[in-house]
Amino acid sequence: MLKVLKWIFIVFVVLIGGMLISMLAANNRDVEKWVFSAPTARDAAADDGYLIFGATRNTGLDVAELLAKRGDKVTAVVRPNSDSAALKALGVTIVPGDAMDMASLKAAFADKKYRAVLTTVACFSCDPKPDYLGNKNIFDAAKEAGIKRMVLMTTIGAGDSFNSAPWSARSFLKDMLPLKTQAEEHLKSVGLDYTIIRPGGLTFTPATGQGVLSVDPKGFGVIGREELARLVVGVLDDDKTIGQTLAAFDASLLFPFAFF
Repeated sequence: MLKVLKWIFIVFVVLIGGMLISMLAANNRDVEKWVFSAPTARDAAADDGYLIFGATRNTGLDVAELLAKRGDKVTAVVRPNSDSAALKALGVTIVPGDAMDMASLKAAFADKKYRAVLTTVACFSCDPKPDYLGNKNIFDAAKEAGIKRMVLMTTIGAGDSFNSAPWSARSFLKDMLPLKTQAEEHLKSVGLDYTIIRPGGLTFTPATGQGVLSVDPKGFGVIGREELARLVVGVLDDDKTIGQTLAAFDASLLFPFAFF
């Protein structure tokens, strides 16, 4: 009996050790980093600024705060039952709507000339999940309204980055990754000036200034939501990111230890 337990323990240690080594190996620091171009000068009065879906919390809220604090006009599409108090405190314009309701999206875009649209729409527990259909509706409504610039946030593990995500992440997101991949593919097909941002594991770590973007689909790591927001604003300011799919991670954080 003791001999059997000993072998069970050895197998357990080997498996856990192998998973940990795999996770650490996924912290790819050698991929080519994106270098932002100088922001293009824009006339703030020439358009209606930025429209954000998913702005009531997490990275979407952080992006709204960064944009609003530097003086940009920001509008957020918010579901009626969502808490918009933080957005109102920033002076963000609130438009009622739902990514799963095309009529409300058309109303949000009507008679507007948004400089760019950002969507972070995703939901782990929703049924149906909006990761594909909700984002598809946003893209289609923007296209119909003549809005060109679209930034979509998905995750490392979507599309050609599937093998870059560790097994634990792929398992946890197994129902969402195909939907995020569909959203990416649809965005690429509709003729918008798109950028896709794929963050790695997300934490609530304060901004470090060490976050990076990479066109290499092998890139993986952890990034704090505030740091990710800084990179998103950089993408909005850099027209050279149009047509790019970029992994986002923080070179100063190590997966999986950044979660503890």
